[in-house]
Amino acid sequence: MAKVSRRDMLKQAITLAGATSVSPALASAGTVAQYETLTTARAPYVPVRVLDTERMPGDRKVLFENKQTKGSFFITYSHPPGSTGGYRHYHQWHEWGYLLFGDSALDEFTDADQRIAPLIDYREGHFLDRPPYCIHAATRTRFYHNVASSWVFMEEGSNEGSFTPDPNVPEGYFAKYNPEHKQGRQWASPQAIDTIAMIWEPEPSAPGAMIKRLVNDPSRGFRVVLRMVEPGWSSSRSPQFARAYYRKQGYQFNLVLSGDLKIQTYRAPDEKGEQLKLQKYFYIERAPMSIFGLADGVVSERGCIWLEGTYGKGATVSSTPIEEPSYV
Repeated sequence: MAKVSRRDMLKQAITLAGATSVSPALASAGTVAQYETLTTARAPYVPVRVLDTERMPGDRKVLFENKQTKGSFFITYSHPPGSTGGYRHYHQWHEWGYLLFGDSALDEFTDADQRIAPLIDYREGHFLDRPPYCIHAATRTRFYHNVASSWVFMEEGSNEGSFTPDPNVPEGYFAKYNPEHKQGRQWASPQAIDTIAMIWEPEPSAPGAMIKRLVNDPSRGFRVVLRMVEPGWSSSRSPQFARAYYRKQGYQFNLVLSGDLKIQTYRAPDEKGEQLKLQKYFYIERAPMSIFGLADGVVSERGCIWLEGTYGKGATVSSTPIEEPSYV
């Protein structure tokens, strides 16, 4: 995924790491594929799942599949110019994503009767939080992609919950016509944030760690943040921030955006931790009852930025608030 990144001009002392590094003990214990590592766990605790996504094949890399909702969390790569003039559609489920690089132009409608929609030109570092019933389409006014682009994206449901207010969509289009807009349905609007334009805030309890808060909604049991630690950051600077923990109900999804990061996983709270060293575009899946924290000692040699999304229950928005961590 080679590119020229405008983030590279803003990273200052953070240098991207290039090599893949996985603890041999963990790799031998749980590797399913060359790019996948499952850490060891003792019931009722479950493994932490790690993927080196750069080694995964294809332009659509599925990181997580939700068996209950048929939703998925994935990385997609798109070649320019991409599709244009798409048909309006909406989902009865929530979705969110972060543009890793490139651009994507989307028409984001505010009403089912609207024909000329506001255009949002998503760029690298844009975060998208799209509630159910947001009408959108690939733009009709310009190229969908001017340059190659890549999203990491969560779709919490399947095409079975996708519909269109346009009655004349072609046969086989994934979203079926639904006339509910004629009954006065209220349509939602997405939230889009240019995270690169945001200022990093100090993490109050962790000197040398920073945070960008993108969404934190207890009513939906949903939170997404960007985190950063500076080069040479050590867990001794804030043992509580680095401390390993688990949650009983909600998933957490992490993706390293730049640099290197060492985490520490545990089979059970009373056992010795094992370390994993992660690099750019490593994905870390924390299922309910999986235990990890930042490593003992130096956590990042070059500094690290990572995306962290957390749910209160399962892997969809719900009325269950995010529970407090159970520390080990």
